Amino acid sequence: MTLQRRLLVLLLVGAPLVWTAGLLFDRNRVQHEVNELFDTQLVLLAQQVLTLPPVQLPPPATEAAASAHDAQPSRMAIVAWQRDGQALLALHGGTHLPFEPAVSGFVDRTIDRRDWRIYYLQSEHRVVAIGHQVHERRELINGLTTGQLLPWLLTLPVLLLVMTAAVRTALAPLRQLASTIEGRSPSDLRPLPDTPLPAELQPVVRSMNTLLARMGRSLEQERRFTADAAHELRTPLAALQAQWDALQAGAGAEGRAPTPAEQKVGAGLARLERLVTQMLALARVEHAGATAASAPIDWPALVESLFSEMLPLAEVGRVELACDWPDNGASPWPQRGDEELLRVMLRNLLHNALRHAPAGSTVALRLSASGIEVVDAGPGVPEALIQRLGARFFRLPGQGDGGSGLGLSIVRRIAEMHGLTLSFDSGKGFTVRLARGDSDTRAAPPPPTTI
Repeated sequence: MTLQRRLLVLLLVGAPLVWTAGLLFDRNRVQHEVNELFDTQLVLLAQQVLTLPPVQLPPPATEAAASAHDAQPSRMAIVAWQRDGQALLALHGGTHLPFEPAVSGFVDRTIDRRDWRIYYLQSEHRVVAIGHQVHERRELINGLTTGQLLPWLLTLPVLLLVMTAAVRTALAPLRQLASTIEGRSPSDLRPLPDTPLPAELQPVVRSMNTLLARMGRSLEQERRFTADAAHELRTPLAALQAQWDALQAGAGAEGRAPTPAEQKVGAGLARLERLVTQMLALARVEHAGATAASAPIDWPALVESLFSEMLPLAEVGRVELACDWPDNGASPWPQRGDEELLRVMLRNLLHNALRHAPAGSTVALRLSASGIEVVDAGPGVPEALIQRLGARFFRLPGQGDGGSGLGLSIVRRIAEMHGLTLSFDSGKGFTVRLARGDSDTRAAPPPPTTI
């Protein structure tokens, strides 16, 4: 669950709960005030009745008159008795109130299935009882509570919407920071800006910048080590290769064929030389930065020089080289970039294709407005191993050539620098695709033209 959703759930659930608790508290307070008001009235009225002289007390109603009067609903009843229980005064259905000479103060009684609150006041000669129906109090409490409930119900949805908007606005810097981090490439280790962020996020950004700085120093040390190691290996490797060439030339002059051990040594030296060359190329690519230089690319000249370089290898394997150009005179993609890095990338792809293409087949370089493809008629790659292609030093099982396992790593890195996505298709033959990031569809290429 996201932080925004968690806050919204807490607020949207907590606000009604707090609102309900406040409403209950307010109802209890209103109930206390209403009961206190009516109880005070009962006490004052009982005291007034108790102090009246006997001559001022109205005579109690006759039984028939009392029955007729009590048939009408009445919410307050007044009755006064002598100490012996004889009624002196009965108003508003007071005859229903029980005579209890031993009770003093407030009591709650149920009379004719109605709840009453009765106040008894005792004197030496009289007993006064003032009763009030609890239903009236409840109606008043409910009316006051409902009068406050309606505004609360009307404003609660508005309050929830305001809280939702407030949470989204407050978390906008966090979403912006997440979007900034998500939009970066894995090689972009620049510090994150912390000036427009709230104070709560600045320590997080500073910690992330410290981590990015450490990762940058670690990667830089790795690149330097790779470049230095490869560079230092080139000199003794060149000396060994020169001595080996001299030994082979002497054996050839004597008319002696190289032994199997000598052939293995020659293959090992060739593989080691290719590994060092690829390590230097990888170190250069990694040191180039997150994006390539933006310069116009002369694709005809690039393809011509690249094919001239690959032609000897194609002739040895009896493989034809072909190049497909975009339809309608469109420019190949990418149109701008680092031409030398693209040369390294395409050289690796064509070199791999030529080494695995069977004799008599064609290796096609297909250029289009949506990317690049290199297609060969080789045996392809098992589906289970396609996901591992491009990992450093990964070589397919059973390969007996002098591959280093770094070529596709270099291709992937250069492709990322030019906004291309590397993918593979091992159907009939093997296809390497370099598709531009904003293109999801690609037109079918025309038949290759052999050059």
